Amino acid sequence: MSRLNILLVDDDRNLVTTLSYGLHKALGEASSVALCLSSSEALSMLAIQEFDVVVSDFNMPGMSGLEFLNRIRQDHPEMILVLITAYGTDALEEGVRQLGGGYIHKPFEPSFLVQLIKNLIEGKEARGTTEHVSRVMDELGKPAGSSQNIRLEKTDITSPSG
Repeated sequence: MSRLNILLVDDDRNLVTTLSYGLHKALGEASSVALCLSSSEALSMLAIQEFDVVVSDFNMPGMSGLEFLNRIRQDHPEMILVLITAYGTDALEEGVRQLGGGYIHKPFEPSFLVQLIKNLIEGKEARGTTEHVSRVMDELGKPAGSSQNIRLEKTDITSPSG
C-alpha cells in the first residue's frame, strides 16, 4: 500500500503533536506524518525525503510560512501545500491561493485538514497533475466526522469559532 507522506511544520510542539495524532487517526495506515519545528528544519528534511503534502504554520521564527511555501513551490511544483494561521488576512489568503495551496484558520479540527487535502488532490487530479497521491487517497476512508453533504472549497475552510 502506498502512503500519503505529510510534513507538518509549526513551532508549537503541542499543536504539531496533536495534529499528527489527528491525521493518523483520520487517515490511518495510509499516511505517514513527519514533524518539524522550524522552516529551516523542514527544508533540510525536504532535501532528503519526499513528501506529498506540506502543512505549515504562518507565524514562525525565521521565514514566514508563506515564504516557506513559496520556496517549496519553486522546487516541488506538484506538492500539495497548506498554510495554517491564527493571523489571517485577505492578502495572506490571496498569497496562498496564488500558490495553488490551501488555507485554514486556527483553531480547526483535523477532519477539516483531511478534507482540505482531499479537495486539493481532487483539484490536481482534475488538472491531471497527480498520480501517486490520488492512488493513496483512493485507499483512504472518509475522515472522522465528515459528511457526504459537506463540500468544502480549498481556500474557504475556517473553524466554527472563526
